[in-house]
Amino acid sequence: MKAKLVYLEWIGLFFIVSCTTAKIPLETINEVTQRIQKKDFTIDVKYANPTKGSQIYLTSEYDLRVKNDSAFAYLPYFGVAYSAPYNSSEGGIKFSEPMYDYVSVPNKKKDGWNIRFKVRSKISEITILLEVFNNGSSSFTVSSYERDAIRFNGEMKFDSTK
Repeated sequence: MKAKLVYLEWIGLFFIVSCTTAKIPLETINEVTQRIQKKDFTIDVKYANPTKGSQIYLTSEYDLRVKNDSAFAYLPYFGVAYSAPYNSSEGGIKFSEPMYDYVSVPNKKKDGWNIRFKVRSKISEITILLEVFNNGSSSFTVSSYERDAIRFNGEMKFDSTK
């Protein structure tokens, strides 16, 4: 009986290890690296994770773009805002501004990148902490003094034509 239990544990361990060691194509890793180094990428956002609340699946198209020395965002906001815009149509997180304090470094596990930058929008200074993994998946936090931080999850957009 004990031998069967050990045998089943080994089989279970084998399946767990084999499922977690999926290889990422070298072309994908190279494209992610090139886009990060050129500061030319777009993250399609699929989920929002407010500081207080559960994960929200986004049904509309939202994104964060980095192009040269500027950042562009069209994102929803769920959470506590300590100051509100005068115009109700200016809700969410929207900016098209030059970046500063931009830093990108490989992460500790060498399976992606950690990127940090700031932008000064009409309302406040916004800090973006972005993680992009070699397979293109990403997660980033948007924070400012006027609102609670919010985290987003998405995928790097790859153009089929270069």
